[in-house]
Amino acid sequence: MSSLASTTLRPTCTRSLDRRGCGACWSLLALIAAGSAVPASAQIAASLSVSSDDKFRSRSLSDGRPIGTFDFSYDDASGFYAGGSATGVDTLHSGAKLLGFQEYIGYAQRTDSGPALDAGLTNARYTHYFSGNYGANYTELYVGIITNHLSTHIRYSPDYFKHSVSTLYADADAVVKPYKNWQMNGHVGALTQISGPRAPGTSRGHYDWRLGVATEVGAFDLRLAWTGAVPGGDYYD
Repeated sequence: MSSLASTTLRPTCTRSLDRRGCGACWSLLALIAAGSAVPASAQIAASLSVSSDDKFRSRSLSDGRPIGTFDFSYDDASGFYAGGSATGVDTLHSGAKLLGFQEYIGYAQRTDSGPALDAGLTNARYTHYFSGNYGANYTELYVGIITNHLSTHIRYSPDYFKHSVSTLYADADAVVKPYKNWQMNGHVGALTQISGPRAPGTSRGHYDWRLGVATEVGAFDLRLAWTGAVPGGDYYD
C-alpha cells in the first residue's frame, strides 16, 4: 500500500482560491509525523497545512477566507485505509472559528494487471461559518480505479449539503513528477443532481477543473493551483 499512497490520489477536499470558481491559490503543508505502526508495514501520517481558501470542487467553502487544517491518515498493508481532518477558518468578523470535520474509510487492492480497485466512504460536517452560512453535511460512497499516475472515481451522495438532495459525481485526477521534488497535478469533475429541490433557473449539472504544481522545500510542501467551475454562481451558497 505504500506505493499506492505515495501517489496522493486519495478522496480529499481540494483547496483553492476565488469564490467565483476560478482563480489561483497557494497552500503550505508540513508533515508533522510519519512512520510505521503495528503491523510494521502499516503507515501512519499527520500533517498541518495553511491555505488561502478552502475550495471543494472549485467552489469556496470558507467564503474566500484562509484556513488551517490538521490531517491524520492510516494506510494498512492489507489495503484498508482511513483518515480524517479538522479545519479552522479565519472569518472576516469573528476571528478564528471551526469550519468543519471530514472522515473517510476505504479499501484499495491492486489487481494482477496493475491498477488498484478502490472503494470507500467519506463523511463531512460543516459549521455555519462555511460559505452557505448554515450548518451542513454530506456523505459519499465511492468506487474507482487507481494507477501510479491516474485515478478515476464515481461518487454517490444521498444528502449532498442539503436534506434529500442526491448527487452523482465523476472525477479523474492525474499526477506526474517531471523533476526531482516537483509534482504537477490535474483534476476534472462532473456533478449531477439526481433528486431533491433546486433553486429556480439552476442547472442539474456542474463541472470543475484544477491544474496545480507542488514542490518540496525542506520539511514543507508548497502548492499552487488554478481552478475553474461552470456554470457560474456558487453551488454551496
